[in-house]
Amino acid sequence: MRFIQLIEFEATREQAETEIEGYIAAAGAETTVRRAILCEDRDKPGTLVRIVEFDSYEDATVNNELEVTEERSAEVQQDTGGVEFRNLDAFRTYEPSE
Repeated sequence: MRFIQLIEFEATREQAETEIEGYIAAAGAETTVRRAILCEDRDKPGTLVRIVEFDSYEDATVNNELEVTEERSAEVQQDTGGVEFRNLDAFRTYEPSE
C-alpha cells in the first residue's frame, strides 16, 4: 500500500529547495523515496508542506532509519524551529481521465 508523509514546517521556498536537493544528493541510491513535492500554503506564506511518497510504510521506515535521513531531519528541526509530520496510508487514488 502506498504510504505518504506530509511534513509541515516554516521556511522560505529557497531553503526548502536547498534542503531537499541536498538530501537527494546525500542519500543517493539509499533512499526509498519515490516522489517529493514541495508546496507553500497560499493562505499562510512561509508555511511549507513537503509531500513524500513511498511504495509502502515499510519502505518509509527503512528510509527514516537511514543515517543521512536522521542527520538531515535533525538539521531541519533546528533550522525551522520544528516540523510536523502526518503519516498517511494511501488506500485509493483517483485520476480524472484526460
